[in-house]
Amino acid sequence: MIQVTCALIIDQGKILVAQNNESSDHPFQWEFPGGKVKSGETEKECVVREIEEELNLTVEVVEALSPVEHDYKIKAIRLIPFVCLHVSGKIKLNDHNAVKWVTFDELDELDLAEADKALIQMPENRDRLKEYTGEQMNQSR
Repeated sequence: MIQVTCALIIDQGKILVAQNNESSDHPFQWEFPGGKVKSGETEKECVVREIEEELNLTVEVVEALSPVEHDYKIKAIRLIPFVCLHVSGKIKLNDHNAVKWVTFDELDELDLAEADKALIQMPENRDRLKEYTGEQMNQSR
């Protein structure tokens, strides 16, 4: 099983999603950006590195959410999510077709990759994300 991290980057009550390019395993589907954990690397280090490489952003990891395992038939992954805050950098697309900031409710309207969809359907992850995108987070910024 492949260990894959993803970042749920929160800024001003919205979450960043990225659209896969046509050559990916999940062409044109939306996902939370991230990637495979390298040997000798912690999951937290991985997600920070992947966001820097894929989007040119510096993020701060705030909290780990509950991981999800998904079998895509071509590969089985354990998706390890982290809530992150955008610290600095201007988005540059190095690995995706597009990105957009969406509200929590808009996530359900997207064609998300299956593992990402399963991730936000887990009740404990939904509850935490709602808290992070809610008024408490907006008032503290």
